[in-house]
Amino acid sequence: MTLTAKANAFLAALALAFVAARRAPVDAFVAPSPSKAAIARRIIPPSTLRESPDDGPKEDGATTPTIQSYLQQNYPLFESLLLVKIPNIYDILRTSDSSDGYTIFCPSNSVMENIDPKRRVQIVDPRNDEVTEKLASYHVISNGKVTQERLKREDWTVPRSADGVAALSIGGVLTLGGELRVGRSKSGGFLGFGAREDGGVVIGNNEARVVKSTTVGNGVVHEVDGFVAPDLIWR
Repeated sequence: MTLTAKANAFLAALALAFVAARRAPVDAFVAPSPSKAAIARRIIPPSTLRESPDDGPKEDGATTPTIQSYLQQNYPLFESLLLVKIPNIYDILRTSDSSDGYTIFCPSNSVMENIDPKRRVQIVDPRNDEVTEKLASYHVISNGKVTQERLKREDWTVPRSADGVAALSIGGVLTLGGELRVGRSKSGGFLGFGAREDGGVVIGNNEARVVKSTTVGNGVVHEVDGFVAPDLIWR
């Protein structure tokens, strides 16, 4: 099944869920303002994290996809259910493309397909558009291209920690929605104990892992294995 077919099937399922949910009253929801994340190292506004475009040479006759066409083709559920809820988002990204660049954290299609049913209803309910917009906004940096290399860069000007690990040069980034923590991913261990850093990067307090990164225009799209927004956004 193609991504487009999957997207259409998923949207149809959401519509049925929404119709069922309408049988009971749904209170308007305004998420509490998330508190500032306690980040050990400084949060650097993306405007100071400019990276040189790393687009490779294009084959003769090849065209560079726009960010809109790229997302619609590769992340149709995230694009249609979340990103488009941000007013004038593509105007914002086009402006960013010609200046500082942009960064987007895209939950994979499998993440979107496996959203909890109650959260699916929240996303599709037009009465929750303000909340959905806030959720989506945490996935976009509109004034800076922050590559995976930049996220993983270590700061050798400060002493290493007790376990010999160097600090990351940035502890977080500032998105349209607010601050997000940047940290190292871990693997192994048992019941949360003994896990070791494996060289990857996680974003947000829920530690959504960066799976892969793709340069699109003067921006970068990071595929992540979860939502990077705080859980406080959800009802």
